[in-house]
Amino acid sequence: MADYQLTATDVVILTEEDGTQWHIPPDPANRHRQEYEAWLADGGVPDPCVPPAPAPPTVQPETTLLYDHENRLRAIEGQPPLTLADFVARPAA
Repeated sequence: MADYQLTATDVVILTEEDGTQWHIPPDPANRHRQEYEAWLADGGVPDPCVPPAPAPPTVQPETTLLYDHENRLRAIEGQPPLTLADFVARPAA
């Protein structure tokens, strides 16, 4: 693990030993930016950006209502219920 890690906006984060993270502004007069630039010049390579996991999609209330209705119909017809993921992923009739 490098001392520096990039973020999605290419702002560099310095991770201290205690886990504290510092955002380094792109200001060339900033002391931490100067230290980072010197570290790069000496051959340092920052860790790449690790994007956060995507948030699960939100299901609209109308979809939930239709999902419940579909599973009631399936129960009457003797079919197994659908999962919400399967219901959302199926093509529209």
